[in-house]
Amino acid sequence: MTAILNALRWDVIVQARNGFYWASAFLIIVISALLLSVPETARANSALWVPAILVINLQITTFFFVAGLMLLERDEGMLNALAVSPLSPSGYLAMRTVSLTGLAAAETIAIVWIGFGTSGSWSLILGGTAALGVIYTGFGAAVATRYDSVNALLLPASAFVTLLLLPLLAHFGLAPRLPFFVHPLEPPMTLIRAGYGVIDRFDVAFGVLGSFGWSAIAFAWGRNRVRALMHNTRASGGR
Repeated sequence: MTAILNALRWDVIVQARNGFYWASAFLIIVISALLLSVPETARANSALWVPAILVINLQITTFFFVAGLMLLERDEGMLNALAVSPLSPSGYLAMRTVSLTGLAAAETIAIVWIGFGTSGSWSLILGGTAALGVIYTGFGAAVATRYDSVNALLLPASAFVTLLLLPLLAHFGLAPRLPFFVHPLEPPMTLIRAGYGVIDRFDVAFGVLGSFGWSAIAFAWGRNRVRALMHNTRASGGR
């Protein structure tokens, strides 16, 4: 636990040095300005707007941020050094998941408060946000380990996150919802929607159980890929 806390403190410093918090603040300003430019009557349906905005925005703060950090560490040989440190692959990914999901939650509170006010069940909204953060971070870590540079990562990562956005088709009524019940992002989106509507017990149960299940799968996949990379000197860029 001490190793994870020390790593978490260092991770916050690394993110600050690399301008991640400035980038996050920029996203909050831009998205909030765009929302405020839309007439209040047009954005009155929070159950429609909020899940879609969070699903898209969290891609940057979690998926692409973790991928960028890992590629930076890989290039500098830090992942190779971590292989012989007290920090396990699980601890490494847990540290990164906590820091980036915390940042995503802060973004969520700011954007939703500015654009939609404080109405809604925040336990469900933040629960869905946390699940999105864990899933995106796990997937982002797993995908990042397969590439040597940001340029090599961008195209396949963009295709991957496009697939992750497919439940938005059902969310906006452009496709039936049933096929997306097995999609990783449908449970977190269900929780966020439930935070703005009449709470259906089935939806809440599906959202909670599905979010836990997909979070565990994403974390396990990311951890296994990180473990393989940390113990492969050549892949870890030990130069």
